[in-house]
Amino acid sequence: MIGTGKIKQYANVLDKPLGKGKQEVSLSAFAFLFSELVQYNQTQVDNISELETRLEDAGYAVGARVLELLCHRDKGNRRETRLLGILSFVHSTVWKVLFGKVADSLEKGTEHEDEYMISEKELLVNRFISIPKDMGTFHCGAFVAGIVKGVLENAGFPAVVTAHFVPVEGQQRPRTTILIKFAEEVILGWPMSMLCNSGKEAVNFSGYWYGIKDYRNKCS
Repeated sequence: MIGTGKIKQYANVLDKPLGKGKQEVSLSAFAFLFSELVQYNQTQVDNISELETRLEDAGYAVGARVLELLCHRDKGNRRETRLLGILSFVHSTVWKVLFGKVADSLEKGTEHEDEYMISEKELLVNRFISIPKDMGTFHCGAFVAGIVKGVLENAGFPAVVTAHFVPVEGQQRPRTTILIKFAEEVILGWPMSMLCNSGKEAVNFSGYWYGIKDYRNKCS
């Protein structure tokens, strides 16, 4: 028998509440789609560095949207304002949404105050990718590095994020480490209002320039 209860109608899809249920995607479907993403971008570049940059850019867009979704759905539009808070958010909440588990480890660099590392024994994006010998330095983790960068920068924590293979004694396959190198203002704890009113158009660290105008709209 068909129920006759009222069904709530939404005039606009944006009025529909975001579901909090567990959402999953077929692993084989993801593997196929990601493989196609890598192969397509490989035809558009001249070297490995350009390929990793394109994957990072694709991941950045994902990270920005993941941050927006999680903050709106789970945190009442509140965003982390503390360095350790945003790192924990990426290591646990973001990782679990993307990969179904928290990252294997989150560590602070021992040589530089501005460096943190998220490590994964077997990063999902590497599981079904076979890298030719002539592309030995290529790392599909550039896509995940882009996701992390997208989350951090859109939360107001500019950083350079890169993916690296790290050999592990006794293991045949190396682990992946996502290296996060924060901008100087993040480590010094400069308030966002100071950046917005500094009159600077950009700041430079480690040879990278970051536009302050990109963060002015985050100031209260």
